[in-house]
Amino acid sequence: MTFYNLLSVLAGIEVLGIVILVLAFVAISITLGILIPLYVIGEKYKRFVAEHSVSLRKINEINKSFKFKGIPNCDLYHSYDNESFFTDISCADYLTYQLVYTRKKVDQALKDTLDNHNLYIVYKNRVNEECILDQYDTEELLKNRDRLRRTERRLFNGVVLRPITEFSITVKLTLTRINGRYRGSKTKVFSPKEIKDIIFKLNQKKGSFYLNEEVWHSICRVERGKVTNKMRFAVYQRDRYRCRMCGSKNNLEVDHIFPIAKGGKTTFNNL
Repeated sequence: MTFYNLLSVLAGIEVLGIVILVLAFVAISITLGILIPLYVIGEKYKRFVAEHSVSLRKINEINKSFKFKGIPNCDLYHSYDNESFFTDISCADYLTYQLVYTRKKVDQALKDTLDNHNLYIVYKNRVNEECILDQYDTEELLKNRDRLRRTERRLFNGVVLRPITEFSITVKLTLTRINGRYRGSKTKVFSPKEIKDIIFKLNQKKGSFYLNEEVWHSICRVERGKVTNKMRFAVYQRDRYRCRMCGSKNNLEVDHIFPIAKGGKTTFNNL
């Protein structure tokens, strides 16, 4: 390629770049020319509705007289790196185990949700009776009535209270490899009735012993399943890959010193 040909190519690239910049500038200008007026008009309608809508003013007054309770999220998630434990432990087992420690909190959440549900019925009835859209405290309305109605509806819906009126607990158990890589999962959503049934069984106790056999087995399965493969290898390493009872290096298993059946926990020092 000669020097003059190279200059021609460079000049062509430069011209093309200038054309692209000009087109981009024109496109941005047109876009802004459309969006900015739309934004200005939209803000004008929002200000008008906020100032003159009778329904918007009324629902803000109604909202001040209703106080709904906050409901905590009680969903549960747990990961297993042992396929045997993942298979043996059901979502119901895991929920049962956790409710041993959280049933007071969950029981209160169930009661608060029911209170919200009953109060929300009263709230909705009052809103429906007292808030009629498309009513303003001035006769000088903006020209586009459809836009005015849409704007009022959007602002009105934005301030309507929406408390939690239904309670459930989702339990998701995940199976991973020892390095944390995902292998599979199982999920179950528990209804208030199912949750109350488990709490009822947990409350059937004699001292520290649960009278319901199903509950006891669930608790033992989950407690036993807390022995992760990482924890297992850490125990082997700590004990120098020898049985602490007989000193053998063959067929090693991790066991609980103080048995789960007697209330033992899965802690490093109890293995």
